[in-house]
Amino acid sequence: MEEIRFSAAEANLVLHATEDHDKVLQSIDKVLSIPASSFAGTNSDGHFGNKIVLFKSTLSSKEASDLALRILSLLNRIDRQQLYDRLEDYCDEKGNLYLRLDKQRICQGKVSLSESDAIRIRFKPIRRYKPSGNIDTYRGLLSLIE
Repeated sequence: MEEIRFSAAEANLVLHATEDHDKVLQSIDKVLSIPASSFAGTNSDGHFGNKIVLFKSTLSSKEASDLALRILSLLNRIDRQQLYDRLEDYCDEKGNLYLRLDKQRICQGKVSLSESDAIRIRFKPIRRYKPSGNIDTYRGLLSLIE
């Protein structure tokens, strides 16, 4: 399988006061192998004044690459196809790859793409002369995973 490498990754999520923070972070650790201890939380107020905690974890190059392969291999065929077909929508002009994973499904031990109530992960590519080439690399990797 083609090796995919990133310089780093950043995982962000919002947990509401009504959510069991430990349970969610443990589920992320179990399913995605992002240690619960790697997340730092910042208290904040939500849109309607409700209490929320913003959690962030920064991953090293090796951790980021391992996480990307793990996520891609755990996504179902429909999500992988959506990612493949709309890859440009998941990347920015610098070649960063943005994935939003369904937080509730992760708590159920499954991985799927989601637009709302998501764990947001930004994968930062190894710097290249031509960032647009990253999309081709990502698409090549997706086509190899079954």
